Amino acid sequence: MTLKLGTAKIDITPYRPVPLAGFEERTGICQGITRPLYARILVFQHDREGRKSCALLVSADLIWWDTKRARALRERIARQWDLDASAVILHATHTHGGPQTSDRFAPSLGLPDSDVVRWMEEKVSDGVRCAFRDLQPVVLRRGTGQCRIGINRRRQVEGSVIMAPNPEGPVDPEVNVILCLTQNGRPKAILVHYACHPTTTGENYVNSDFPGVAMERLEKQLGDGVLGVFLQGCCGDVRPALIRDQQFYRGTDKEVRELGNKLADAVFAALNRPMHPLRPVPIRRETIRVHLPVRELPAFAELEKRRGCAGAVGEWSRLLLDDPERLRSHIPLELTRLELADRLVFLAMNGEVVVEYGLMLKKHFRGRVLPLPYSNGMIGYVPTEKQMEEGGYEAVESAFYFGLPAPFSPEAGLILHETLLEWIGKEDDHDLPSTARPNGKSGSVKGAGL
Repeated sequence: MTLKLGTAKIDITPYRPVPLAGFEERTGICQGITRPLYARILVFQHDREGRKSCALLVSADLIWWDTKRARALRERIARQWDLDASAVILHATHTHGGPQTSDRFAPSLGLPDSDVVRWMEEKVSDGVRCAFRDLQPVVLRRGTGQCRIGINRRRQVEGSVIMAPNPEGPVDPEVNVILCLTQNGRPKAILVHYACHPTTTGENYVNSDFPGVAMERLEKQLGDGVLGVFLQGCCGDVRPALIRDQQFYRGTDKEVRELGNKLADAVFAALNRPMHPLRPVPIRRETIRVHLPVRELPAFAELEKRRGCAGAVGEWSRLLLDDPERLRSHIPLELTRLELADRLVFLAMNGEVVVEYGLMLKKHFRGRVLPLPYSNGMIGYVPTEKQMEEGGYEAVESAFYFGLPAPFSPEAGLILHETLLEWIGKEDDHDLPSTARPNGKSGSVKGAGL
């Protein structure tokens, strides 16, 4: 039973100045490049008595992938390499120092340059070809560490939720480290899974943020040819703890370097402790879509009234009026389950998922499942049922920026939670402990469909 790994690292830094994505207050095209952007590509191939199974994981220094374009690129790669599209995961580190990739969202989040986006997709396709040529047997080792650079950003003030530091709110400080070693014991790749928004700086320069700093340091110190791959966790309501006078502030590249080095330090600490071997298994993958209900849809008269409004509300109204098909009662969230080894399952999700779901998945499945939001597209924020009831940016205000017809209904949190536990758990041990939902209630599974 052999697991092979092929890797490639492709520069996807835009070849001309483009608008950067993620911050409403940042306007115009970028003024330069602080740190280049890369797509880091992993091809896994499991071979057992001549029966082969394959999977492809791309981690790109992007804010997200456009859902429609990601689907087309996955299908193209799958056809070219005789894969199932569900075996291809296009993941984004969620840096806010990269180009916009989608035209589905409010222009204030950044306008895409379609030529640059197509060019990046071609570069990724070229990288996949290089990775397939690089296949060689590997063994996997896994360790964990702690890194506390993030803080919860939802704070209750006089009955409302504002974006401000909340030291009492949930975070996920765990760093998961997957080390891939060749048969002679040389590191070939290192995967680092951690959950924190890469929003350290809002400067109008191309920047891979702290994940880029950490991966570049790992690659440099672990030796030539080693690929450092950052995998973003559920960080929808967690951001860097840059705080002044009890409020957040954005830093410069100085803070980017500091946070990146803290993450790299945590990885090296994990490497210096005993790591556990992971037994390869035939690669298994499956994709489903969970249909999440939204609140009451807006009337056309309301949208027409708001069409001329400034800011995100006006942009939202125009998006819906120009594309009435957006006015639907349910939004599909795509989930892809990819099992690479015993006790290692990646769960890709095309949403901006809050930390509570990540903590729940890790606890319930004893660390076997590592969630990968920002994968295979983007529908917007995915809050918990409790957050949907409380309000705040993630639960309500963000719907305008992502062009959703309305914020998600609290029922959506219930549906997603129960679907995750039932769908992933059907392949898992029956003696795993039960766990409470993020908001402490129970419910039944519904709304999932292929």
